[in-house]
Amino acid sequence: MSGESMSGGAWMSDVFGNYEIGFKLGLRRKQFGKDWDPAAHAPPPVGPIVVQSINRYTRGEPLAREEFPEAAAVWDEKSFRRAKDLFSVGGFYCVKGKLAETLAQFDLGEGGLIPFPVYQADLATPYAGEFFLLNFGCIKNSILVDQCEDATKFLVRKATGVQVYHLNDFKPEGEVVLSPRALEGPDLWFEEAVHEKLFLSDALGQALLDIGMGEVFRLTRCRIA
Repeated sequence: MSGESMSGGAWMSDVFGNYEIGFKLGLRRKQFGKDWDPAAHAPPPVGPIVVQSINRYTRGEPLAREEFPEAAAVWDEKSFRRAKDLFSVGGFYCVKGKLAETLAQFDLGEGGLIPFPVYQADLATPYAGEFFLLNFGCIKNSILVDQCEDATKFLVRKATGVQVYHLNDFKPEGEVVLSPRALEGPDLWFEEAVHEKLFLSDALGQALLDIGMGEVFRLTRCRIA
């Protein structure tokens, strides 16, 4: 389903503020060219290159496959059974189940869903099910900051000079207003002038609500002006 099928609304997601997505899931991670991380709930710190990739990821830039973890393995079955259809591996999102099926029906921009190997504790036997990395890949400029409640200045990006804002940092249901440009293009995107919020077409937001993922994505309705 492409962006051409969008109706007249949109949604904003505070999924990056939902820390339960990556909290003690019983997973260990392997980065390309590295050994497996230890089987522990507190993973070791990552290097500056990975940090840079995570920063680009949370701005909506598409990443190369090698910038994501190579694989994951379940070392604590009880903990991993708590994982929703969206969970975090080393700061990057992985999807499965109904969520993966739903996202596959929409235009996700330059990114999309990338098959991701998840193993059992032996690091060799595939874990049951299909898993996908969610690679973002669309940045729009449709936010009407002067019409948004609770928009506060956050930083100015050195590379572009763009003023970036926090939205709804203190009041989760403050009104968010977008221009009609939001209705053009992919169903999943970031706004260049907004810090770590994900935006969704009306159709995609409704689809996530239909499969019970609204609370996980922390959706707020946006108005098109």
